[in-house]
Parts: sequence; C-alpha cells; structure tokens
Amino acid sequence: MSPELLIAVVAGCIGVLGTIVGGVTSALLGRSAERRRLAAEDQRRWLNDRRQVYAEFLVLSQSMLREVDRVAVFLPYQGHDEASADDESLIAEGLTEYFSRWDDQLQPRLSDVQLVASAHVADLAERVSGALMAITSVVERRGAFVDYYPGWFRAQDLWGVLRNSMRSELGLKDGVESELPRSGEWPWLPDRPSEAEYIRRQTEIPGRPPLTKSERDRLTESD
Repeated sequence: MSPELLIAVVAGCIGVLGTIVGGVTSALLGRSAERRRLAAEDQRRWLNDRRQVYAEFLVLSQSMLREVDRVAVFLPYQGHDEASADDESLIAEGLTEYFSRWDDQLQPRLSDVQLVASAHVADLAERVSGALMAITSVVERRGAFVDYYPGWFRAQDLWGVLRNSMRSELGLKDGVESELPRSGEWPWLPDRPSEAEYIRRQTEIPGRPPLTKSERDRLTESD
C-alpha cells in the first residue's frame, strides 16, 4: 500500500472513529441530562405532594383547635357552678362531633403525614394529634374553663412547632412566630402610624370641622 493511500485510510478511520465517539458522547450527555431532568421533576412532584399533605394536616388540626374551644366556652369559668342543661347539651353534642372528626378525618391525615415526612415531623404530627385529644379531658369531666385553657395554649404552641418544622422540610428556613396570647397592639405594626396619628392628621385638612368629642377623647387616651 502506497504511503498516500495509507494516509488516506488512516485519516478516514480517524474520521469515522471521531464520528462514533462524538455520537456516543452526545448520547451519553443526552441521557445524563434526561436523567437530571426526570430527577428534578420527581423532586418537584415529591415536594408538591409533601406540601399538600402538610397543609391539609395543619389546616385540619388548626380547625379542630378552634372547634374544641367553641365547646369549652360552655364550661363554668371557675368550676363553682354546674353547666346549665342547655350548656350541657351543647357540650355533649360538641364533644361527640369532635371525637368523630378526630377519628374519621384527623387520623387518616396523620397517616398521610407519616408516609412522606421525616421522623421528626412525623413525631410532631402525632404529638399534635395526641394533644388535640388530651385537651378534651377537662371538658369531658365538666371541669373549670380556667383549668382547660392552659392546655389549649400548649396545644397551639405545639402546632406552631410542627408548622415551622414542616416549613423547614419544604425548604423554608425562617420560622413563623405567633406567640399567644398576643399583645394588645396586635395586629398593628409598632413602626407604623397609630390610630391617634390619623386623627391628628385630620386637623391639618383645610376646612375640616373641629374634632368631635369622641376623637378628642381617643387622642387623650393615646397620650
């Protein structure tokens, strides 16, 4: 074989080999990119599924906290008196509905959470479920409202711990603080104009009638 022909054959082989290597490399890169895309989609679906499960449990458990409180308000405040016949009927009916909801709605939601949550969040969710049942003990024995409400606030605080742990698992690193009972200034922001300030601004409006007695009294109270 002449040198010229050998060079031509080698060059051709190199070209073919380059084409093959390029094709294989492109295929491998394409498959890798596809795997990353599918993994990202799976992660998004998993995150969305987890968010929905968490939200459903939080909404339901918060609703049940309000529900048991609506029943407990019929308890005698200090326990010196017995509940009236009407109040007793409302308490009994409310507890029956509450227990049914705890069994039929909350427990399935708890199972959903335990399927997708970390061990920490799953434990907190079960604790919230248990707390929602524990705080009914005073209501069941028709105790005093003053013996009931500390447990309710503990359950609400535990719910807040669960919510922040769920937020963390969903990628939100800042916690939501909602300490109860709230201060007398809530929901207003302390660095924004007060109600009294808006009353004062009325005096700067040309032609505006003088402040009424009610407005003056509110300004005095704010000083």
